[in-house]
Amino acid sequence: MNTFKFIVGAILPYVVVPAFVAGMSYRIWTWLKSPQPAKMTLFPAGGSTFREVLVEVLLFPSLFRGDRVLWFLAWFFHATLALVFLGHIRVFTGAIDRMLEAAGMTPKGLDLMSGLVGGAAGILLLAIGLLLLLRRIALPRVREITGIPDVLATLLVVVIIVTGDLLRFSAPFDLEQTRVWAASLLSFSPVIPTNEMFLLHLALSQVLIMFIPFSKILHFGGIFFTQTLIKRR
Repeated sequence: MNTFKFIVGAILPYVVVPAFVAGMSYRIWTWLKSPQPAKMTLFPAGGSTFREVLVEVLLFPSLFRGDRVLWFLAWFFHATLALVFLGHIRVFTGAIDRMLEAAGMTPKGLDLMSGLVGGAAGILLLAIGLLLLLRRIALPRVREITGIPDVLATLLVVVIIVTGDLLRFSAPFDLEQTRVWAASLLSFSPVIPTNEMFLLHLALSQVLIMFIPFSKILHFGGIFFTQTLIKRR
């Protein structure tokens, strides 16, 4: 076993999770400690703060009002990303397989659905990711507020999508071997997969996870804090 495989499959998983939890804890602590403006309203506003925040999180209405092209790209990117996240839960745990089989789906049907939905999601994510990266570079008004870390983060996401698509279309991974590896991490005796493209995809994904608490990618968590502050009654 070479050093790269050992680090990615047997060392980094035990570093990534504590680093992510520590980073998220620090960010939440800084949000809670941030000075907040006084509550000022001329007239009491009706409606539910929880409902409005939920609508903002799921549908991005504020972004829709401000930039409909960006809204279209961002909404479909995040919706597809949520679908891919569910697919990764299936890959690592098999829980979704058991639920769908209990509902009457056959293993062959599961594989067919995974191939069609996963393949389409991977292509769509790559297309939108490249458009978002191009937008950061090409539009002057966006380039002005874009720093090097923003470009690197977007580029890292695109490369992760590319390696994921390669796993899907040209270097298929062993599903059972992946689940054995995921389960073996819990017993602290990792059985590292042999697929090199999978390990590259895994390495890049772990770097991204550790980077999330310190980047703008954390908007998925910060939106709950900021929107609650904005929508509060």
